[in-house]
Amino acid sequence: MIREIENIFLDFPGYGCFACDPRNQLGLRLKFFADEEKGDVFTKFKPEEHLQGFPGILHGGIQCALIDEVAFWTMFDQFKKIALTTKLDMEFLRPVDASSELTIRGKVTEAKGRKVRVEVSILNNKNKVCTKSTVDYTITKKEMTYKIMGKERFTEKFQKYLED
Repeated sequence: MIREIENIFLDFPGYGCFACDPRNQLGLRLKFFADEEKGDVFTKFKPEEHLQGFPGILHGGIQCALIDEVAFWTMFDQFKKIALTTKLDMEFLRPVDASSELTIRGKVTEAKGRKVRVEVSILNNKNKVCTKSTVDYTITKKEMTYKIMGKERFTEKFQKYLED
């Protein structure tokens, strides 16, 4: 079964994420889905021409944004906690065509305490892995999250997503 993951940040004060805010006209406007059978999270993305690096190849920085975002939503869907990226390793295996639909899939592979590791792959329209990555997150404690993002942003609705 495929389930769309709710973007809980739509009401977050000051929200305008480049990758996942559907209202950000300059952003990627990604939606995320949990694949219950495969036990992972994915998004589909059709790049626009202005996102290429070399002609016809999706810019590596955009690939990084796609990977980081899928990793976050993979972690969030499982743990329902706000976490911060602490490390992101990427391996570029083959060029990513900047003109065809891509699938980006993530899966939690390790969780110890407040540390979560997610493996993410970018697949081309032939289902070949073009880029793979390991992303580490730390579920930050409430006070640290306040310090980094501003306590005033965490209305009552968002308190449940913070680690005590």
